[in-house]
Amino acid sequence: MRLTILHAFLLVLASAGRVAAQPAAAAEPGPFAAHRWRFEFDGQGALEAWNYNGSHEELYALGEGLTYGMREGLALRMNQRFIYVSQRGEDAVLLGLTIGVRGRVYEHGRTSAFLQGEVGISHTALAAPPRGTRFNYLAIGGGGVMTRLNGRASLLAALQLIRISNASLKGPGRNPDIEAIGLSAGLNLRF
Repeated sequence: MRLTILHAFLLVLASAGRVAAQPAAAAEPGPFAAHRWRFEFDGQGALEAWNYNGSHEELYALGEGLTYGMREGLALRMNQRFIYVSQRGEDAVLLGLTIGVRGRVYEHGRTSAFLQGEVGISHTALAAPPRGTRFNYLAIGGGGVMTRLNGRASLLAALQLIRISNASLKGPGRNPDIEAIGLSAGLNLRF
């Protein structure tokens, strides 16, 4: 019995020595790691920043998409957006697809500051804004911070400018646009 306990003790010591001799594991890749796919979802609220269209709009959005690290510190973003447009008259729900980039500009510990921009298209069942069209272009830009919670998840917060416009496709009389500034918050997850 004593021999078995002694053997078990020596086996544990030998195993501990091997574990201690191994090099430290590399840090988990963050949200700006090269050649990594990540899933992202966020919520956003925005108020019209200036009013050129004779109406006042508020935007409430949900977004989901993918990011891909093109190189360390630069990620490609592909998103779909559901934006509820609260406007004078009947409200609209805008469905949009965007593509863009997010670049890290500063990193300290687990927190990264970034700038991002994306463009895309959208469609609604009702004109948004009023007197506008159902088809519009989207341009979204801004900056924010992302904090790693663990190896798989990062929390993000951003200040964004959203522009919704049809670029005068139906003539200058049918080109009211929306420029809104708002905050977004979400999660970025590694799969």
